[in-house]
Amino acid sequence: MSDNLQPDADLAIAHVLFIDIVAYSELAIDQQKEVVQQLNHHVRDSEQFRRADAAGKLIRIPTGDGVALAFFTSPDAPVRCAIEVSKAVRNSSTLQLRMGIHSGPVDQLSDVNERSNLAGTGINMAQRIMNCGDAGHILLSQRVADDLVQYTRWRSQLHDLGDVELKHGVRVSVVNLYTDEVGNPEVPQSLRGAVNRKPTEKARVPVRSQRLLAAICVSCTALVMSVRFVPAVPVLSQVWGHEQALEDWLHRTGRRTATHPEFVFVAISTKSLAGPESAKAAKDRMLQLMAEHPFPWSREVWARLLDRLFESGARLVIFDMLFSGPNEGDQVFRAALDRYRDRVVIGEFFDLENGNELVSPNADLIPPPAQYDDRIGYGNYWVDKQDGMLRSVRFFTSDRQLAGQKPSQEERRYVSLVARAMEKLGRSNEVPHDLQDHLIRFSATDAYQPYPIWEIADPDMWHSKYSDGEFFEDKIVVVGGSAPKLLDVFDNPISPEIKGPVMNLNVLAATMDHEFLRKLPVALDLAIVSVFGVLAWLLLGYVERWWICLLSFLGLSVTYLLLAFLLYNFLGIFVPIFPPLMTLVACGFLGFVAQQFHKRSHSFCGLH
Repeated sequence: MSDNLQPDADLAIAHVLFIDIVAYSELAIDQQKEVVQQLNHHVRDSEQFRRADAAGKLIRIPTGDGVALAFFTSPDAPVRCAIEVSKAVRNSSTLQLRMGIHSGPVDQLSDVNERSNLAGTGINMAQRIMNCGDAGHILLSQRVADDLVQYTRWRSQLHDLGDVELKHGVRVSVVNLYTDEVGNPEVPQSLRGAVNRKPTEKARVPVRSQRLLAAICVSCTALVMSVRFVPAVPVLSQVWGHEQALEDWLHRTGRRTATHPEFVFVAISTKSLAGPESAKAAKDRMLQLMAEHPFPWSREVWARLLDRLFESGARLVIFDMLFSGPNEGDQVFRAALDRYRDRVVIGEFFDLENGNELVSPNADLIPPPAQYDDRIGYGNYWVDKQDGMLRSVRFFTSDRQLAGQKPSQEERRYVSLVARAMEKLGRSNEVPHDLQDHLIRFSATDAYQPYPIWEIADPDMWHSKYSDGEFFEDKIVVVGGSAPKLLDVFDNPISPEIKGPVMNLNVLAATMDHEFLRKLPVALDLAIVSVFGVLAWLLLGYVERWWICLLSFLGLSVTYLLLAFLLYNFLGIFVPIFPPLMTLVACGFLGFVAQQFHKRSHSFCGLH
């Protein structure tokens, strides 16, 4: 570089960036001075320059129409510096640059003015590679490219130009670095007839267009998000429509509400409806009343059942039954209800098929208005309108809500059977006091097996199976139908035919254990979908090998499914599953196809 150099240092490996101002000699003198000052400003302002200079690991050499920078830090330092400078001047019409980068041996020398200078193939090769380029080019030697290609972030930016013959017959492999923001994707004019394009030995990543991948991922994500609001669109509506099936799967496979051993289901079974044998009927007054005429029996049966259960130490008895019309034994049953009023709850029902008419116990049992008596609770559950399945519970309701109108704060509310039971147990503060439908975590399918009422009435069974009543000590008892002919069943995610009384026990257990489930707000659902669109773009754009990319997609999907399962089990939260995974799959498939098409259409890029 200088004719008057004195040896001053040992041989070292430098990572050299050579920058040249294009068409510098064609500028007027004052313009030359201006563009050189601009170049110096941008170079000194780059982070890589400042860091290396501060560490004493940089030699800068003015070249008149440019500058040479020798970094003694990392192989990617000159590349990062080149990108920073290119971004700084990309909007300048007067300052057009070309750059060459090479790593090689240099001698650190001092010129006659005792300023640092360099000699050696490291700086000479960087200059020759730079001379191959046109305005905007950032050209690298194969040695630099081999170092960079070990890191994923650089691979999509490197494009092989093949072997080039330089000065003195030296052949070198030249690589063009460009992105959508910096560099020049065109083959340099000086190389268009001279480049010998042949595959390099090292595998490279195919050409990728970040804009194309981003467009695909944004489009797929936006499509999945938009169909959330148009459920009637054929086929596409299933993207969100499958969510309910996946939530039901979590109900079945995930954690259940713990079974409460203090809960007992006293069932009106098929055998109970058939009545006792005549030989047994004489043994007990309850059996005699059950044998006298078919169900519904004299209500003295229920009065005697209450006496027997409470004398055995039962805590609470809930009748999941409707006592609407007058019947034999009403006065005896009323006396029992009054006697145990703090420990008994009986049902009323809204006739949903007849204008939500409220059917309450008859006036001989509970004086009107029965619906406001603290022993009364409605036994209705409102199923999902789409599939008729029961997934949630409403603890309170009102006339306006039942009529499809906005509820009023002033109107009196109706209380559910379970809410009344919690009140009798002294735990009403644990019940959600609103008019919302609350998703619950169900108990095990076989959690609450029926105990037929005829066994309790039979003295022999009462003694042998129930230990003369000790079994019912401190128990919470639900009385209701289990016989199929009584048609008291619900379809829910864990069983197509869960008995009504068992459903009440499921709700009571979930309420006592605070096992309520939650869905995320729509905004968070959409945010999760958008995150998966971004993840798909990052995997497509920055993972080199297709099989690693595929494994990454699979790993991400499995990890998210596991996360959804854990969130349901431990926090009771439903997160969207199918829409995010559908976004990931759609972006991945279309992105991969686009990459292959783009690679074939740009076959001049030799890195593969």
